Amino acid sequence: MLSTAIEQERLLIAQRLLSEIERRHGLPQPIQRELDPVIMDRFLAVYLPEAREGEPVPEALEYAFAPTMAGALDLLRDSLSESPDGRGAALYVHDLDTGVATDSRDRR
Repeated sequence: MLSTAIEQERLLIAQRLLSEIERRHGLPQPIQRELDPVIMDRFLAVYLPEAREGEPVPEALEYAFAPTMAGALDLLRDSLSESPDGRGAALYVHDLDTGVATDSRDRR
């Protein structure tokens, strides 16, 4: 079981990254983002669908969490939809534990 401090750190990093990605792509930012530390895993996988002619421009990111890098890539592979004329798609994978030192021993 993860410590509360690691869960909170992951939550803060995920919220910041999602906000930065939305800002980078000119997407509206939600007033309140509902991220639950219980469903968060080590890797954040984010997908911005491509813009396609004749369809509304995507206004939201799709994201999920995975325990491994391979799992995050599988999530993105499963949700990726690509067309010959699409533009502006983006993929991001971020290790939320980067810089977080953990020890397998229980420290009390």
